[in-house]
Amino acid sequence: MIHRWKIYNLERIKSDGMVTKVTYACESELNQARTREIGNIALTTGSASDSSFISFSSLTEDNVLGWITGSINTSTFESANSASIAIQLNNLAAETTEEGTPW
Repeated sequence: MIHRWKIYNLERIKSDGMVTKVTYACESELNQARTREIGNIALTTGSASDSSFISFSSLTEDNVLGWITGSINTSTFESANSASIAIQLNNLAAETTEEGTPW
């Protein structure tokens, strides 16, 4: 099972570039089965005047992923995706017919 964490969007304050909301996802796959779990997190701590502040234009996906994985229980998302994929694979294995043409 492969789990990939991705950042889909950042909401920020125009005046200082402070990120206030992150939309993220855990995308998982195994063989022919894929699924994803999307979430949002509001960032309520920090300030643009903090010494560790990273300007919006300098942010990397790894920076933001660090915020997310440090703030949520990633195993909950990965477990939910693993269960979904297990169901998909069981359903695929139970199929007795196929569609298509030989050319």
